[in-house]
Formats: sequence, C-alpha cells, structure tokens
Amino acid sequence: MAKQSPSIENAAADMQKNFQEQTAQMAARMEDVADFAQGNVDAFIASATKATESMKEITTEILGYTKAVMDNNVAVIKEMAELKDPAKAMEKQTAFAKESMEGFAKQAQKLNEMSMAAAKECVEPVNARFAAVGEMVKSGGFMK
Repeated sequence: MAKQSPSIENAAADMQKNFQEQTAQMAARMEDVADFAQGNVDAFIASATKATESMKEITTEILGYTKAVMDNNVAVIKEMAELKDPAKAMEKQTAFAKESMEGFAKQAQKLNEMSMAAAKECVEPVNARFAAVGEMVKSGGFMK
C-alpha cells in the first residue's frame, strides 16, 4: 500500500482534533443545559413547597377564625335566650351584628394580607429563574 502524503495526514489529524474539541464543547454545553434545567426544577419545587406551606397557614387561620365565630355565636344565642326585655334583646342583636361584621372585615383583611405575602413568596424562586434566563441571554447563554 502506498504511503499517504503528509498534507492528507495533517488534514485528518486536524479533523480528528477539531471533532474531539467540538465534542468536548458540546458535552460541556449539555452539562450546562442540564444544570440550568435542574435549577428550574428546583425553583418550581421551592415555589410549590412555599405554596403548600402558605395554604396550610391560611387554612389554619380560617379554621381558627371559624371556631372562634361559632363559639361566640353559641354564647350570644345563650345570652339572648335568657333575655326577657325585647329592647335589651334588640340591643344585643344590634351589637352582635356590628361585632360580627367588623370581625369579618378584619379577618378578610388579614387573609388578604396572608394571601398577598404567600403569592409573593411563591413567585420569588420562579422570578429568580427568569432573571437567570435574562442574564444568560445577555451573556450569550450556552453558545459561548
């Protein structure tokens, strides 16, 4: 068999070297993509965890409020049942209605604040990932 010329051997060696370099770069980029994707998964898990914790807190608050209202209602009904004077009963009923509405409004405000805080906490990890995407796009991303 005839011996190949040095230029063909050099070209083949250069092609093999370029192929190996490109393969290594592609593997590194794929690792970067996998790491970035894992960061996304972690952010969504953190967000879901915070949402679950927040819903538990809100539910506990609602149940506590409901129990307190029911206990108060029973106490007021017992008091009203013992009243003999219709004027006093009307006075008690008016005070009860006013307290109930004020208590409901206060509780609604508290639940609104809890919900807003929960929403803010839940989106923080996802917002951080969007910020990371923005930075990646600015810096050229995975195409470096």
